[in-house]
Amino acid sequence: MLNDNNLKCINLNDIAYENKIIDNDTVDIDSLKKIYINYDIVESHYSHLINCSYVIILKDDEDKLIKRMKKRGYNDSKINENLDAQRSDTIYYEALEHLPENHIFIINENSRNINSVFNEIFNLILSLDKKVN
Repeated sequence: MLNDNNLKCINLNDIAYENKIIDNDTVDIDSLKKIYINYDIVESHYSHLINCSYVIILKDDEDKLIKRMKKRGYNDSKINENLDAQRSDTIYYEALEHLPENHIFIINENSRNINSVFNEIFNLILSLDKKVN
């Protein structure tokens, strides 16, 4: 949806596969940091670990997350790992190691429809772009 609205967006796994720096779902973050990424938005559960200006974290209801992860074929261990990460705000605290707090945003999906979540993200990105330019 971001790409359809003139924001160049890519999943970091695509870049990792293209550059052969992923093995068994583990990405070589140090190698990834060395790659020039010509996109406005990069998406992944580890995007906060590369050089970036802002981080947007999406959270959702656990039951909805479980259904989504089961649909993706995640095993129980992977599902619990993801739930624990959301409960403990792991990504937020890791992002704080790289960015000031006012550059990290949390959007609660709360099982809203995708258009509502997209509009909130898109408007946030537009407001951040105005601050940068």
